[in-house]
Amino acid sequence: MSEASSPVRRTARPPVPAFAQRLLALAPHGLMRFLTVGVGGLAVDIAILRFLEGEGVGHAGARAVSLTVATLVTWILNRRFTFGESGRRTRAELGRYALVALVAQSVNYLVFLGVVAIWPALPHALAAVIGAVAATGFSYSGQRFFTFSPE
Repeated sequence: MSEASSPVRRTARPPVPAFAQRLLALAPHGLMRFLTVGVGGLAVDIAILRFLEGEGVGHAGARAVSLTVATLVTWILNRRFTFGESGRRTRAELGRYALVALVAQSVNYLVFLGVVAIWPALPHALAAVIGAVAATGFSYSGQRFFTFSPE
Protein backbone atom coordinates (compact mmCIF):
# COMPACT_ATOMS: atom_id res chain seq x y z
CA MET A 1 0.00 0.00 0.00
CA SER A 2 1.14 3.48 -0.70
CA GLU A 3 1.34 6.09 2.07
CA ALA A 4 -1.64 7.96 0.64
CA SER A 5 -3.87 4.89 0.65
CA SER A 6 -2.73 3.39 3.95
CA PRO A 7 -5.20 3.60 6.78
CA VAL A 8 -4.61 6.31 9.34
CA ARG A 9 -3.14 4.78 12.41
CA ARG A 10 -4.46 6.37 15.56
CA THR A 11 -2.52 6.19 18.72
CA ALA A 12 -4.64 5.17 21.67
CA ARG A 13 -4.82 7.71 24.46
CA PRO A 14 -3.30 6.56 27.68
CA PRO A 15 -5.99 5.61 30.18
CA VAL A 16 -6.92 8.15 32.83
CA PRO A 17 -5.79 6.79 36.21
CA ALA A 18 -8.63 5.64 38.47
CA PHE A 19 -7.86 8.22 41.17
CA ALA A 20 -8.07 11.01 38.57
CA GLN A 21 -11.42 9.66 37.32
CA ARG A 22 -12.76 9.70 40.89
CA LEU A 23 -11.55 13.26 41.43
CA LEU A 24 -13.14 14.42 38.18
CA ALA A 25 -16.42 12.72 39.14
CA LEU A 26 -16.42 14.66 42.43
CA ALA A 27 -15.85 18.01 40.73
CA PRO A 28 -18.91 20.26 40.77
CA HIS A 29 -20.83 20.82 37.53
CA GLY A 30 -18.86 22.88 35.05
CA LEU A 31 -15.83 23.34 37.31
CA MET A 32 -13.30 21.95 34.83
CA ARG A 33 -14.62 24.16 32.02
CA PHE A 34 -14.74 27.12 34.41
CA LEU A 35 -11.10 26.56 35.31
CA THR A 36 -10.16 26.19 31.64
CA VAL A 37 -11.92 29.46 30.81
CA GLY A 38 -10.25 31.01 33.85
CA VAL A 39 -6.80 29.99 32.62
CA GLY A 40 -7.61 31.59 29.26
CA GLY A 41 -8.81 34.74 31.03
CA LEU A 42 -5.68 34.77 33.14
CA ALA A 43 -3.55 34.53 29.98
CA VAL A 44 -5.39 37.57 28.56
CA ASP A 45 -4.99 39.35 31.91
CA ILE A 46 -1.25 38.73 32.12
CA ALA A 47 -0.62 39.55 28.44
CA ILE A 48 -2.35 42.91 28.78
CA LEU A 49 -0.67 43.58 32.14
CA ARG A 50 2.80 42.93 30.72
CA PHE A 51 2.06 44.95 27.57
CA LEU A 52 0.81 47.98 29.50
CA GLU A 53 3.66 47.86 31.99
CA GLY A 54 6.06 47.65 29.04
CA GLU A 55 4.44 50.81 27.71
CA GLY A 56 5.14 52.60 31.00
CA VAL A 57 1.75 52.27 32.71
CA GLY A 58 2.09 51.72 36.47
CA HIS A 59 1.32 48.25 37.82
CA ALA A 60 -1.87 49.30 39.62
CA GLY A 61 -3.42 50.97 36.56
CA ALA A 62 -2.21 48.28 34.18
CA ARG A 63 -3.77 45.57 36.36
CA ALA A 64 -7.08 47.43 36.59
CA VAL A 65 -7.29 47.53 32.79
CA SER A 66 -6.13 43.94 32.34
CA LEU A 67 -8.70 42.66 34.85
CA THR A 68 -11.52 44.52 33.11
CA VAL A 69 -10.70 43.07 29.69
CA ALA A 70 -10.16 39.57 31.11
CA THR A 71 -13.56 39.76 32.85
CA LEU A 72 -15.37 40.51 29.59
CA VAL A 73 -13.53 37.67 27.85
CA THR A 74 -14.39 35.18 30.59
CA TRP A 75 -18.07 36.21 30.68
CA ILE A 76 -18.38 35.48 26.96
CA LEU A 77 -16.55 32.15 27.26
CA ASN A 78 -18.36 31.01 30.41
CA ARG A 79 -21.70 31.89 28.85
CA ARG A 80 -20.86 29.92 25.76
CA PHE A 81 -18.91 26.91 27.03
CA THR A 82 -19.34 26.50 30.79
CA PHE A 83 -22.81 27.35 32.03
CA GLY A 84 -24.87 28.37 29.00
CA GLU A 85 -27.23 31.29 28.93
CA SER A 86 -29.24 31.84 32.10
CA GLY A 87 -32.46 32.83 30.33
CA ARG A 88 -32.15 36.40 31.56
CA ARG A 89 -31.72 39.32 29.24
CA THR A 90 -28.11 39.69 28.16
CA ARG A 91 -27.69 42.99 30.02
CA ALA A 92 -29.10 41.53 33.25
CA GLU A 93 -26.85 38.50 33.00
CA LEU A 94 -23.81 40.66 32.26
CA GLY A 95 -24.74 42.83 35.25
CA ARG A 96 -24.85 39.80 37.53
CA TYR A 97 -21.58 38.51 36.09
CA ALA A 98 -19.98 41.91 36.60
CA LEU A 99 -21.18 42.07 40.22
CA VAL A 100 -19.72 38.66 41.10
CA ALA A 101 -16.59 39.45 39.09
CA LEU A 102 -16.21 42.82 40.85
CA VAL A 103 -16.11 41.16 44.26
CA ALA A 104 -13.89 38.30 43.06
CA GLN A 105 -11.59 40.65 41.17
CA SER A 106 -11.40 42.93 44.21
CA VAL A 107 -10.08 39.99 46.21
CA ASN A 108 -7.77 39.16 43.29
CA TYR A 109 -6.55 42.76 43.01
CA LEU A 110 -6.01 43.26 46.74
CA VAL A 111 -4.05 40.02 46.98
CA PHE A 112 -2.00 41.13 43.94
CA LEU A 113 -1.21 44.51 45.53
CA GLY A 114 -0.38 42.86 48.85
CA VAL A 115 1.96 40.34 47.25
CA VAL A 116 3.69 43.10 45.25
CA ALA A 117 4.06 45.22 48.42
CA ILE A 118 5.50 42.32 50.44
CA TRP A 119 7.77 40.97 47.66
CA PRO A 120 8.54 43.88 45.29
CA ALA A 121 11.07 41.83 43.31
CA LEU A 122 8.53 39.08 42.53
CA PRO A 123 7.44 39.15 38.86
CA HIS A 124 4.05 40.85 38.62
CA ALA A 125 2.73 38.03 36.46
CA LEU A 126 3.31 35.60 39.34
CA ALA A 127 1.59 37.99 41.76
CA ALA A 128 -1.35 38.08 39.33
CA VAL A 129 -1.54 34.26 39.37
CA ILE A 130 -1.53 34.24 43.18
CA GLY A 131 -4.37 36.78 43.21
CA ALA A 132 -6.37 34.75 40.69
CA VAL A 133 -6.01 31.55 42.69
CA ALA A 134 -7.18 33.35 45.84
CA ALA A 135 -10.39 34.53 44.09
CA THR A 136 -11.32 31.37 42.13
CA GLY A 137 -13.57 29.59 44.66
CA PHE A 138 -15.75 32.63 45.26
CA SER A 139 -15.95 33.38 41.57
CA TYR A 140 -17.04 29.86 40.57
CA SER A 141 -19.72 29.70 43.27
CA GLY A 142 -21.09 33.13 42.47
CA GLN A 143 -21.19 32.58 38.73
CA ARG A 144 -22.74 29.11 38.97
CA PHE A 145 -25.38 29.82 41.60
CA PHE A 146 -26.13 33.51 40.99
CA THR A 147 -25.22 34.63 37.48
CA PHE A 148 -26.01 31.54 35.45
CA SER A 149 -28.67 29.95 37.64
CA PRO A 150 -31.95 29.52 35.77
CA GLU A 151 -34.39 32.39 36.13
